[in-house]
Amino acid sequence: MYAPNSESSDRLDQVTLEKPTVLVVDDSNLMRKAIAQILEDDFRIVSARDGEEGWQTICRDHSIQVVFCDLMMPNKNGFQLLREIRESIHARINQLPVIIITSHEDDEGMKRRAMSLGASDFISKPFDSIQIKARAKSYAKHGDTTRRLEHTRRMLEEKSTLDTLTGLPNPRYFMAHGPGLLAFAARQGTDVAVLRIDIDRFDQLVRQRGRAVADKILINTSKIVNACVRKEDDVARVGDAKLAVVMPGADAAAAKAMARRIHQLINKAVYRLGTARIRMTASAGLVCNARNHATSFEDIVKLAEERLNQAIKNGGAALVLGDDPGAVASAEPPPIQPLTLDEALVLLKAGQPDRVHAQLKLLIARVYPLLVYGNKQLRLGMDASLTQLRERLRRVNTDLL
Repeated sequence: MYAPNSESSDRLDQVTLEKPTVLVVDDSNLMRKAIAQILEDDFRIVSARDGEEGWQTICRDHSIQVVFCDLMMPNKNGFQLLREIRESIHARINQLPVIIITSHEDDEGMKRRAMSLGASDFISKPFDSIQIKARAKSYAKHGDTTRRLEHTRRMLEEKSTLDTLTGLPNPRYFMAHGPGLLAFAARQGTDVAVLRIDIDRFDQLVRQRGRAVADKILINTSKIVNACVRKEDDVARVGDAKLAVVMPGADAAAAKAMARRIHQLINKAVYRLGTARIRMTASAGLVCNARNHATSFEDIVKLAEERLNQAIKNGGAALVLGDDPGAVASAEPPPIQPLTLDEALVLLKAGQPDRVHAQLKLLIARVYPLLVYGNKQLRLGMDASLTQLRERLRRVNTDLL
């Protein structure tokens, strides 16, 4: 059995556990020092004089487990800092416990506002040392548990091939499965096309509308792409707002037609947020005849991303097809174009009824002759209903029929 000598025992005696880190954000130097003196025996204390400095500290220092934050501060107040923390795309930040320090001047409305923005708890001035220590220890333990769960989640995600948000294959699957599709195409004498898509200004959307809204738009965009592709095509989420499509056996004409259809439908989608409407655009880059451009699947993806980056440099909302620079749209959302019947069906399947509803009467008017013909040939007994439909369409717009 191993027995430590006196030298190794001395070294063991000198080992200390790392203290949890607490960030104190307050424009009062006296308040920062008071909280530091209470907690310094059990915690490592970092401080910031306002919300902006606090935010920079949070981004830089990954060891922070608890945040104590005043409400009224210069540059960036406590409400703004709390919103930025909760809307961060990083779980390390958006799950931080934030304890709001309130004074007797702060009314109940301010507390309710802070709670609605995601405050974890409140401490009122003047506070005692027991109150501060109890909050810090409780939330530091909670933060440590959250970090462990997040680490476990990341470990499971690294082993998984499925993106939990969209239900699409993840980058791990995409890069592992792609070479096999390329090799199969080579054996069959066919080709492979790769399309890379980025949702434009997605980070800005997260900051302005919040992560929940951004995730809903990402999910719906994924549904639009999935509704457009063939059964043999693979769609994957390869980044935060990044999608990729592999089209085995697709020649240049078919791949370009598919890319245009996907790109146009993403740009036509409209999202409802209360009474507001949000329109997002996408940039995309396509590689056709992939076997002629590179010998590895990784090289093909890099080439598709180079063309995607060119579309982004052109102002976004653009599609670069092969060596053709593509139709370059402005950075502003493109004007709303009439939907085809095929596009309307895809949007409905992708859960986008709002865009279809805006042109519903025009779409029905287009299909009206088919309904009349079908009613006559199949004897459906819809004469009265079709007459009523025709009169309603004429009342709305005589040009429809």
